[in-house]
Amino acid sequence: MDIDTIDFLDPATQENPFASYDALLTQAPVHFMPSIQAYVVSSHAAIRHVVTHPAIWSIDFRARPDAQLIKTPRARALLEAEGFPRDTKLTTDPPAHSAYRAAVAKAFMPARVAAQKAFIAGVVDELVQGLRGRTQCEFMRDVAWTLPMRVVTRLLGVPAEDADRIKHWSDVWVEPLAYGLSEERELYVAQEEIALQKYLVAHMQSKLDNPGEDILTELANARMADGSPMSLADKVGLAEHLIVGGHETATSALGSGMMILAQRPDIAAALRTDPSRVERFVEEVLRLESPSAGFFRVAVQDAELEGVHIPAGAMVHLRFAAANRDASVFERPAELDLDRPNPRAHLAFSYGVHTCLGAPYARLELQEAFRALVLALEDIALDPSEPPPSHIPGLSLRTLKALHIRYRARSVRE
Repeated sequence: MDIDTIDFLDPATQENPFASYDALLTQAPVHFMPSIQAYVVSSHAAIRHVVTHPAIWSIDFRARPDAQLIKTPRARALLEAEGFPRDTKLTTDPPAHSAYRAAVAKAFMPARVAAQKAFIAGVVDELVQGLRGRTQCEFMRDVAWTLPMRVVTRLLGVPAEDADRIKHWSDVWVEPLAYGLSEERELYVAQEEIALQKYLVAHMQSKLDNPGEDILTELANARMADGSPMSLADKVGLAEHLIVGGHETATSALGSGMMILAQRPDIAAALRTDPSRVERFVEEVLRLESPSAGFFRVAVQDAELEGVHIPAGAMVHLRFAAANRDASVFERPAELDLDRPNPRAHLAFSYGVHTCLGAPYARLELQEAFRALVLALEDIALDPSEPPPSHIPGLSLRTLKALHIRYRARSVRE
């Protein structure tokens, strides 16, 4: 493949990017891609270098209007006039990043995660029971979207019945990650983001009088490292980030994992025989399908990656999905291997100071769900009466639009 023809904005490449990843990894692990005006970094080692050197490779684009997700002046002005400019605060560099991360870190401590296991298992059981009386379903709607949002509402401390509304806002929020939205669509995104922001502000204010053990309570009372109160704009930005990050990865991986099970009955059988292997299956799904395919950094100074000079101010695109198929790290990288010796060496949750805060919850949701699903369902297959699965177009995220499957519910004695 001619790597100069590779374009990550091409819908066909977005749907099936794996040949492109192989070509980049073997021919040019750092390669300038004109369509996104960035150096694509695909090797595992180079990406690890970038994410562990934030003083050289910054995640903070606030001074770069060309790198903002909301690009049109009218949409940005609307956010500023009626809400808050999009600024998640977790996309800042140390040392500022540390204070923002600390404001919400309690919710992601091991004890807090473990305390949610029974709740997550209960939601999974409820969803699986809903599948048992049927022989087919649209899995994204019935499970993959529902489970993570039930968890997100619980962690936020908002009513469970608001899950659909929050899911809608989150879906709209990520639309700019596809790049190339019209001005009209960006205005719609801004309007919906303002509605989400107002919702979050109202709930944070109520938490001051009615606190709970939840993220919005912690944000309502958050302070900076010097003890000063955190601004309301910063609190809202953090909450927005956690909502989107809290369900996107789990939703995507649930869909991808079920698609694999529908196409690989041998894998489903192996997990059914030994459910303890579900944890390794989850890591392989995250590696092979990489829900967060790639995100940007900016070079703060002149630097070099894999022998390629990168000038100060240039954008680099870290293609985590390609690094997760790097043959120098993963033997037979295109294969799903339940016996892989380094199952957690992937970069699906990034690495270093910006490792995904929600990774422990995503893993717990995925493990509980797939363990229950393989024990409850047999003969899982793609529904031949429906179109083949395809993904929502986008540069940064990889999520199925829909996943129609057929199956047989197993009896409790099987």
